[in-house]
Amino acid sequence: MKKLTYNRVFFYILVVAWAALTVLNFAAPKKDFSENENRYLASFPKFTLARLVNGDFMADVENYINDHFVFRDGWVAVQSSLEYASGKRENSGVYIGKGALLSIIDEPDGKSTAKNIEAINYFASQINVPVSLMIVPSASEIQPEKLPNFAVTWSQRDVIADIYSQCEGVKCVSVYEILKEHFADYIYYRTDHHWTTYGSYLAYAEYCRALGLLPHDYVAETVSNSFNGTLYSKSGVRFIKSDTIESYKLGFNARCDVYSGGETKSYDSVYFDEYLDVKDKYAYFLGTNQPIVTIYRDTDSDGDNAKKLLVFKDSYAHCMAPMLLENYSQVTLVDLRYFRQQLNSVIDVADYDDVLFLYGIDSFVNSDDIYMLKFLYKPTADKTADS
Repeated sequence: MKKLTYNRVFFYILVVAWAALTVLNFAAPKKDFSENENRYLASFPKFTLARLVNGDFMADVENYINDHFVFRDGWVAVQSSLEYASGKRENSGVYIGKGALLSIIDEPDGKSTAKNIEAINYFASQINVPVSLMIVPSASEIQPEKLPNFAVTWSQRDVIADIYSQCEGVKCVSVYEILKEHFADYIYYRTDHHWTTYGSYLAYAEYCRALGLLPHDYVAETVSNSFNGTLYSKSGVRFIKSDTIESYKLGFNARCDVYSGGETKSYDSVYFDEYLDVKDKYAYFLGTNQPIVTIYRDTDSDGDNAKKLLVFKDSYAHCMAPMLLENYSQVTLVDLRYFRQQLNSVIDVADYDDVLFLYGIDSFVNSDDIYMLKFLYKPTADKTADS
């Protein structure tokens, strides 16, 4: 009898708990966006008889319930911890490493890589401005000791060297050696796919040396100790220590113009403090991804400091760009993932003294956004005459 009574009590507790969760699921406020997962959540699906019959409606309802389940972030954390305890060391394209999360980077797409090289060579041949290329290896290449056992990787060093060998009329800046020299330092975030400010500083100094510029010594200031980045969002892992974001403060006032494709907004800083209070703290550097961002130093410039730099980039460039203002009076950053106009209509390349292509390895070998330059840039009449 006692056993039967206990079973009934347990059953009633489960029923009450399930009913309470059901009520909470429907009563709790719904969010459109999950900051922890860095994605938009499913909206309630539109009902049609056809979608009900073919099963799409109920599948979408299930997705909606899963996305809006109460205490979802807590359940995600518990699930990832249990999976880790069971031996799982990868999730959603992320390696769960030793004290760090690391991107699983697909092997290079040969067609995309070739098209990007073709576009850079084309652009370099069509302008009278020196062109440089910097490809940044990922943490898994520079810090393989953090990878879980039996992780499968490929040689980014060899691929980067092969890319550089195919470039024509382009100064290729290798940062592999300097990053490898500092592999034990805090040069990549633990929860994000980007390099840290110190990692980008090492590359900045290497770029300056390659172009005969004098790298500036910056003093780092911690602006956040609670950064949880893209790999934190993708993996669902919540037990890796949060990251620290450092800012290298400039010895002069700096400002920026952000061109969204339709309008330009001006800001009195190159750092956006408001993003330190939200999940996407990396946007502290230059704000969110935009087609064109131009930064300026508000001091009198002469000699090398009066020069202008044009950068084609992915988000790896964001934390390095302010450092470059020590050597250039203006740095214009173009993101070809979002820019789809004729470049000549917005930028006169002849106004610039140097051009830099700066990309993380994954962007360069697994997408062909740079190839858009073949269609977005046409040489000016002056260049055609010079050729």
